[in-house]
Amino acid sequence: MSIKGTKTEKNLWIAFAGESQARNKYLSYGRRAKEEGYDDISDIFIETAKDEEEHATDILRFLGGVNHTLGNLRLSAQSEHYESETLYKEFERVALAEGLEDVAKFFNSLSEKEASHERVFLELARRLVVDQDKK
Repeated sequence: MSIKGTKTEKNLWIAFAGESQARNKYLSYGRRAKEEGYDDISDIFIETAKDEEEHATDILRFLGGVNHTLGNLRLSAQSEHYESETLYKEFERVALAEGLEDVAKFFNSLSEKEASHERVFLELARRLVVDQDKK
């Protein structure tokens, strides 16, 4: 049976977002604990972040989101393009309209970084195709 369009698919996406956010939070918490000299606490946060990453990867597999490398590169480039050209530009516009110039600059820098990621993924995909054609 296909997961597409089911409540379970929606639940998996919610779980994926939660696990992904927890991973990033715990990595940040681990870095802060290390900065404050709490290496043992840092280690626990980092280890827990790795567990959350595994959970997210397992969930993504259920959703059919871990494909062959060329497909992953192309999908990643598309995601980075959307973030760069649509998402963060809109967020920047809203922040400017609300007078939050520091936040707007932050979103602008994210947009530029995501565009850089897109270029890297596209170049890697191009190289992979060239390498496969040589075989």
